[in-house]
Amino acid sequence: MTMDQERVHHVLDTVFARQDMEDVCKQRDLGGVIRILTKYGITQGQIANLTGIPQGRVSEYKSGKRIPTAKHTFESFADGLSMPAHLRRHLGLASPGGRGGGAQVISDGVQIPTDTFDLQLFAEAIGKRGEPLKRRELLAMIGQLGAQSALAQNEAWEKVAYALSRPKALDEAVVREMEARAAGFHRLEEMLPAQTIFKGLAAHLNEVGTLLNSTATDPKDELRRRLIVVAGESSVLAGWIATDLGNVSAARNFYDTAEKASKEASDPAIIACAFGYRSYIPSGKGNHGRARSLLTTALQHLPRDVSPGTTSWLAARHAEESAALGEREAAIRSWAAASEAFNIADPEEDRVWTRFLDRDRFDSFLISTYAQIGRLDEAEDVARAVIARLPEVERKRAGIILGDIATAHIMHGSVAEAARAAREGLAIIRETESGIWLPRFIVLGESLRRWQTQQPVRAFLEELAVTKRQFSGSPF
Repeated sequence: MTMDQERVHHVLDTVFARQDMEDVCKQRDLGGVIRILTKYGITQGQIANLTGIPQGRVSEYKSGKRIPTAKHTFESFADGLSMPAHLRRHLGLASPGGRGGGAQVISDGVQIPTDTFDLQLFAEAIGKRGEPLKRRELLAMIGQLGAQSALAQNEAWEKVAYALSRPKALDEAVVREMEARAAGFHRLEEMLPAQTIFKGLAAHLNEVGTLLNSTATDPKDELRRRLIVVAGESSVLAGWIATDLGNVSAARNFYDTAEKASKEASDPAIIACAFGYRSYIPSGKGNHGRARSLLTTALQHLPRDVSPGTTSWLAARHAEESAALGEREAAIRSWAAASEAFNIADPEEDRVWTRFLDRDRFDSFLISTYAQIGRLDEAEDVARAVIARLPEVERKRAGIILGDIATAHIMHGSVAEAARAAREGLAIIRETESGIWLPRFIVLGESLRRWQTQQPVRAFLEELAVTKRQFSGSPF
């Protein structure tokens, strides 16, 4: 029986995470690639349809009768089969988000530019909108970007150069553009893998630093203070992304920078955000006590009237970590505080990092909290409703939610349901390249291992193993 498209892509994702696939790609052996794919049920006809290479030629590559050498042949295979970045590099190709590729496919053929400057320009355009993007609006913005890029680049450098020539006074227009760009990068983080946006964000931070170094320290200079806030907002995001890429030392440096910016600008919300981001690391490894301690510190730094959006996020996180520790009453108290803050919050008008906190994301904290205090049926009902509503560009959230549901099922003894939810979530982690969430699934695997003779658990553990190899192949 011929596999349907969804099943084909699922098999491809699984096989591409295998060590033997990585080995043949290092040898630039397309014949070996084809042999492994056919071994796991992908037909030569399906490969031909996906890559645009005639089936007869695919057969010749497989048998070794013909040895491909042209770069465009390797690109046809890599693009058509949606090979992950580490395999593309082994084949001598640029990553989809690399300088050679220039674009990142996010879904249904939608491509986002990833040249360093174009990405900054795109982030700035998104930030200036000040509202969420719908898919058709995203496509329209991408279409306009190419025509505007060269002109905008010249204008941007002229504005920065002008600001640098006046070291005692920043230009309002430049500061506004930097603010918009910081907001845009926070939005892009929800849509793109960390690796894709990191270079653009780093270049943005470098420009902000250059501008700050050109100005004299003056507590009365409001434009300089706003630029310091931009540096802090951008640094906490860079710390989060560096963590996702596995670079803990870089993450620590970015968070330290954010803390300095918070103090210099007298903006306690920045340091509260940094502690909130940091809490996800121990949480993903099952250290919920440490995670809650970081969140307690974050809330202590943040006066409740400063940023209701930040308060609602941190209190919701505090609720789910309390629930994970089995402290039902503490979880309920924290959830009440989170709900109170959320009811008066307007995340779109609050801080750049709160703009992710729409009703769906807030409900995901409710799911986690309810599931861990024993209200599992309610939690799963809310979870399925949220996942059904999520747009394709926000697939990361679905993976996080499914991980929470799997954890709750384990706590309540539903092993098969836990494995099912964990397997669904793990597929999304691979799809979105969200390595920061992988430790959570590793902890799930350790909890489920005692039932590894059961087929659903065994299937999850096998996919967990190949996923770990996939992420271990990343240079980050």
